[in-house]
Amino acid sequence: MTLNVVAPDTLDTTAPGAVVVLVDPDTARKWLAVNSHNRNIRPGAVFDYARDMAAGHWRLNGEAVKFCRTGVLDDGQHRLLAVIEAGVPVAMLVVTGLEPEAQDTMDAGRKRTTSDVFGLRGEAHAAILASVTKKVWMWEQGDYRFSANPSPTTAECAELLARRPEIRRSAEVASRVRHAFKYLPQSVTGAAHLVLSDIDRSAAVWFFQRLADGAELPLGHPLLTLRNRCISDSTERRGTPPDRYMAYLVRTWNAVRDGRPLARIIQAPDAAMPMPH
Repeated sequence: MTLNVVAPDTLDTTAPGAVVVLVDPDTARKWLAVNSHNRNIRPGAVFDYARDMAAGHWRLNGEAVKFCRTGVLDDGQHRLLAVIEAGVPVAMLVVTGLEPEAQDTMDAGRKRTTSDVFGLRGEAHAAILASVTKKVWMWEQGDYRFSANPSPTTAECAELLARRPEIRRSAEVASRVRHAFKYLPQSVTGAAHLVLSDIDRSAAVWFFQRLADGAELPLGHPLLTLRNRCISDSTERRGTPPDRYMAYLVRTWNAVRDGRPLARIIQAPDAAMPMPH
């Protein structure tokens, strides 16, 4: 597609129109100087956008930076701040000359989620796939507590899925385990499946099969202990966070790999995440 890109200094923000502008950090600062009537800044959104821009993932998608006919910036402050943060120029659609009342209806639609995007791409188990991909992204970033600080953008999730297509298999396994054993979050099960499969794929196959069905597990077997712990947490409504379930899975995996029994599984809230081997 050929774009007719205009120079920022030729743009009359008070006149009605719509053009594509290559917005650099200096232009972003200039436009933000007339940002006198807008929402509070969400730093997390700026950081997310800036990562996508710096990585080259940002796309011209029809969403516009908008100016009122009075010259005031009505919409786009987070994107402009992200341009400054990323330090790179970004092509943006710019709509100018809007009536002041138009700001009342901006950003009123529901945000398109990673699950929505994966579903539109025809991915199977789109919701599970999105949640697993996010957990894997956080794990790869060293966020072992799954704090989502920062949270991956849709573009980052799509890039990760393209780089690690085996996440699709992990999402499928998570769905199957959940169907047989409902006491573990699918996102954590899927992330653990990928992480443990990277260590030993064949051992992971057996591990998650027995996690699901509990077949022929003797008393004291780590997987039986894990199943009982997850059931207990659920029935007693302990509100177990996702990172603790991940720690349960890793501790169980390590015990199975070491060939030792596991009488109980304990993970203190402030304890470091155990690493699988």
